[in-house]
Amino acid sequence: MSARTLKLTVAAIAAAASLAMAGTAAATPAVPTAVFDPSTTGWYSYRNLTSAQFAARFDALKRDNLVIDLEVDVIDGAYRVGAVFRANPDGRGWASLRNLTSAEFHERWEHYRDRGFRLVDQETYVHNGARRYAGVWIENRENLGWASYRGVTSAEFSERFAHYRDRGYLPVDVEVDRFGSGFRYAAVWVENRESLAWRLRRGLTSAQYADAFGAYADDGLRSLDVEPVQTAAGRRYAGIWIENRSGRGWYAYRDLTATQYRNRWNRLSDQGYRLDGYEKYDTASGPRYAGIWRQNSSRPNWQLRSAVDSLVQAELDDHDVPGISVAVSHDGVPVYLRGFGDQDIDDGVWMHSGSVNRIASVSKAVAGVLAMRMDSKHAALSMGDLAREHLPQLPAHHSYTVAQTVMNRSCVDHYPDGFSSQNQTHYDTALDVVEEFMDQPLSCTPGQYLYSTHAYTVFAAILEQLEGKSADQIALDELTLPFGLTTLRTENLAGGLPDRATLYTTSNAEYGGDVTDNKWYGGGFVSSARDLTRFGDGILDGTILTAAQRTTMWTPIGSYAYGWDVSTADGGQRVVGKAGGQPGAKAYLRIYPDDGIVISVLSNRQGGGHSASQLSRAIGELMLTELP
Repeated sequence: MSARTLKLTVAAIAAAASLAMAGTAAATPAVPTAVFDPSTTGWYSYRNLTSAQFAARFDALKRDNLVIDLEVDVIDGAYRVGAVFRANPDGRGWASLRNLTSAEFHERWEHYRDRGFRLVDQETYVHNGARRYAGVWIENRENLGWASYRGVTSAEFSERFAHYRDRGYLPVDVEVDRFGSGFRYAAVWVENRESLAWRLRRGLTSAQYADAFGAYADDGLRSLDVEPVQTAAGRRYAGIWIENRSGRGWYAYRDLTATQYRNRWNRLSDQGYRLDGYEKYDTASGPRYAGIWRQNSSRPNWQLRSAVDSLVQAELDDHDVPGISVAVSHDGVPVYLRGFGDQDIDDGVWMHSGSVNRIASVSKAVAGVLAMRMDSKHAALSMGDLAREHLPQLPAHHSYTVAQTVMNRSCVDHYPDGFSSQNQTHYDTALDVVEEFMDQPLSCTPGQYLYSTHAYTVFAAILEQLEGKSADQIALDELTLPFGLTTLRTENLAGGLPDRATLYTTSNAEYGGDVTDNKWYGGGFVSSARDLTRFGDGILDGTILTAAQRTTMWTPIGSYAYGWDVSTADGGQRVVGKAGGQPGAKAYLRIYPDDGIVISVLSNRQGGGHSASQLSRAIGELMLTELP
């Protein structure tokens, strides 16, 4: 990425309390770079949590992670906490404290200094009329010299700046805060053993900051810290830039609304960047955010990224689709994650790989996996059993096997009389649905091919009898929870998930929705593209199914197997996949089993001519042609 592609903008990213897979914040330990600027690391970031919410997240993460940035804000009387956590692979000691008086902060400062820790982040704020302090300390295993101070005037700051600069230190945190009618400054410095070039500027207008940003980027420096503050003369900025010796990519944004920050956070996480720092600050226009992101994977350098971008963007533009989400993996590694367009048009929320969409009939492929797992789990179940052996209430004409319910060979109607793709009736169990249509005649002789969504409802009812719980709970317990596929679940159990995509009609008007309780396994699942591709990876790598189960599931009668279409690509490569379409959604999951390629494409509109199937095929063919 060239320096000019490092964008400083007024667009942003941010969902309340977002949990990702890597992170850091506006203040960072920075050095040694081998430890605190790794090429890849696990991370999490949260924002806008209450004190109790943050304490719960803190307790859940503190064993294997450390805080590298802490953000405490009091805006309009509301106390909120956020932080960036990063994996702590060497078990380094650390501490993160907040709500300290000045005396308590000083006592903790001396306590940790004397035990071989160094301060890397400090905050001050006023809550309930009292000034409070927060700080983050890390074990100083490298025995680096360091210094910190707080509450100094501008002149005192200048004196100390010159002092520590001349001693060969570099700044890793700068804070500017209002004290009464004036401002006070704080900073943290650390010994610069690696002789990294750096710059610290303060008191800059927006235009001056932008000029400095561009000039330093051109000189090979990256943003390390940004500190906005509102003054009587307007907003002013302080910032720290540090040499980007590794050359890895980075982005910095400022003055973002909450929605803008959310969008940027999601987009950059998809593209393989971790949050390396953020600030929340008050302005005349309301709270705003600044953030710094650092390349954290090889995804930004994937050789087909631009080509896939072009394919998806063309599909979005040509058919005016509200939003499309794509996730691609190769040999189990996510090489491409991206959303295009909007998850929610009116609210301005961008689609991303974590957006939760309906997957429609791709649910049948999920049911195929459940069939293999449950066949292995239950000695009383065999795919060759007659369905009536497990559902004795079925009339005699239901003479098909369990396998035929998930292979489109049962001859149960696709949508029996009284059912439609826009059902509005709630059902507690799959058996409740089956009992409504079981007296209707079959549409052919079992064994013949007939595509049927509601045959999968019969299969779901069979599993309910074996497990003694609802079909949606079975899927949650067998797939969602054991394999960390957080968003892959029946729509009935998706109410609490964040990032639910808004559904749209062909004219891009919001669609009010329908109830999928009548067809959980045939068309009632939701997922993010990211989790759907991870689901495919788990099938390929043996995590979810054994090799033998995988072979059985993908052995077709004709071209249709257990919930999956099976075919070959133009080059002769084996392909398995499943398409789906229902009001407010189009979906396709495509897998090239012998090439280690998994592709998920989801959208939040059904009609209008776009094709998730053709788009996934175009991406797959590009990969087969271009990759070694």
